Amino acid sequence: MSDGAFVTGWRVYRARRSEFLDPVRVRRRTVVSGIVATVAGAAVVVTQLLWDWTGVSEPAAVGAAVAFAAAIGCLVATFLRTSRKLQAQPFSPLPGGWRRDERIGAQFTARPPALDPEDRDAVLDRADRSVEPAIASIDRLRWIPTGWFAACIGVIAVEFASTDGLVPVLVPVVFGLLQGGTAAAAITWLGRAELTRRRVAMTPAVEPTPPLPGRNTEPRGSKVVLPDQ
Repeated sequence: MSDGAFVTGWRVYRARRSEFLDPVRVRRRTVVSGIVATVAGAAVVVTQLLWDWTGVSEPAAVGAAVAFAAAIGCLVATFLRTSRKLQAQPFSPLPGGWRRDERIGAQFTARPPALDPEDRDAVLDRADRSVEPAIASIDRLRWIPTGWFAACIGVIAVEFASTDGLVPVLVPVVFGLLQGGTAAAAITWLGRAELTRRRVAMTPAVEPTPPLPGRNTEPRGSKVVLPDQ
């Protein structure tokens, strides 16, 4: 049984992200996010020791500080670009107009129609061009649900999970699921493009139609030259 689009997209992202992500920017994101998270966590711990604003035990306060610091670090990571400069892809209309463009786009749906042999190369080209922007988007969007679920852990750690405090626990979960759908959609699109590329690559290439023979422009009939008078 073949893997689904989401699993395939995640595998492609893990396997090919080094091709499109800048190592310097990745390290900078790690350092900046780590510094911000450390400062935020230290601020929570210090204010808890001084004023006991959470009203919970020290272990719970430390756990909440770590969770909230991780959430803030994930939020910062979302705004830091790690991809290399995306290659410009100028728009060039395909021969055949918008009808052919829609026909090619239909190959990337969950249930694609039969492939027109003339569209094989165009579908492969679009699948290859979709990898770079998809990986760049996934590398930033994946931190959003992670941050929300870390915030949920922090809320639980400060004992808001009582009957009166159920809403503060559910809010990070709901937002994590809603905004995590954007990252899941990008991963699914990348996987669907890869599955489409594999399926279309197995079809035989179409041999170009030989040009029609040119018209004979020479006059017909006898080519005997008459003597000059």
